[in-house]
Parts: sequence; structure tokens; C-alpha cells
Amino acid sequence: MNSRVIGVMLIIGPILTMGTWLFYNVETSEMNVSETLNALLAEENKAQMGAMIRMFGLTSMFMGLYFLARSLKSDNSISNVCSEIGGLLLLLAVPIWVILQGSDIGAISSAKEFGNNEGEAILAAGKMTRMVFFLFTTGIFILGIALSVVKRYEGIVGLIFRIVGGLFIITSLIGILQINDGIAWLGMFALTLVSGILTLLKKDS
Repeated sequence: MNSRVIGVMLIIGPILTMGTWLFYNVETSEMNVSETLNALLAEENKAQMGAMIRMFGLTSMFMGLYFLARSLKSDNSISNVCSEIGGLLLLLAVPIWVILQGSDIGAISSAKEFGNNEGEAILAAGKMTRMVFFLFTTGIFILGIALSVVKRYEGIVGLIFRIVGGLFIITSLIGILQINDGIAWLGMFALTLVSGILTLLKKDS
């Protein structure tokens, strides 16, 4: 795929997603399922708009990273294996993310039509943020290896991807550090945005 298209995807994704946090966010982080549903219903339009924008933004971000991984084909077998595995993990995160965000919309609709119990069941089934984050950070870490091997962007971005991805893989598995998920996502957004700008400026070979 054209590097300019990949760059645009990597830039648009984080910007749209961070935009929803600022303008279309319904705070539910410290709430149980019942409280979360009530909060979503109280701000229905805001919640639905935010969920739809995040579905588009994160899909753009994940797919941009996937195509970035696919663009790293070279004569180096290590780079090729890492780009394939990293890209696959990022690709697998896409449908899970769509289901996760769509669960908010489905819960609102079901609660209004069938009652709060149905809405709460959908919300409970859709709580897979940790799974998405683990797939994403693992894919980022492996993609960082591929970037470093082929020395894309002088290897600097690859090194940062490996450090950040590795840190959050460890913390998500054994909880060594108590790092807020929001901070983790912001770090990933910043890395993706920088990668998008660099990719957009890169001339196709």
C-alpha cells in the first residue's frame, strides 16, 4: 500500500480517538456494569457518537499499523517473520475492538427495548479492553523488532516501540507497575501519530 495512505491512517486514528476522549467521553472507569449502563443511557447521544468515532479511529490506527508491518518486506528473514506476526496480532485486535465499542451501542439499544438486564448482559460480555490492549501492545513490540532490523526511521521508532510495548506487556501480565490504562493508550497514540507523520513524509521506494 502507498506510504502516504498508511501515514494518513496512522495520523487520523489517534487524533479521532483522542478527540472522543475530549468531547464524546462518558466517564465510566470506576463504575460497575449497572452504573455504567445508567451513565450511558443518561448521555445516550454522546455515548453512541463517541463509540462510532472510536470504532472508526481505532480501526484506522490498527489497520495503519498492520499495513506498516506489511510494508517491511525485505531480504532479512527475522524482519519478515516479525512483521508477519506483529501485523497479524494488530489485525486480530480490529474485530475485538469493534465488538467492544459496539457493545456500548448495543447495550443502550437493548436496555431501551428489553430492559436494563439485557443491556447489562451485553456490557458484561463486551468487556474485553485488556485483551485488545494485550494484542495491540504485543503486536507493537514485535513490529518494533521488525522496524529496528530493517533500520526504518534509523531504528529509533522501532526501539521506542519495543520499550513501550515490552513495558506494557509485562505490566499487563504480572502488574509490576500500576500504570493507568489511559496513560498507556496515550503513549501508544503518540507513538502511532509520530509513525504516521514519518511514514507520510517517506517517499515510496
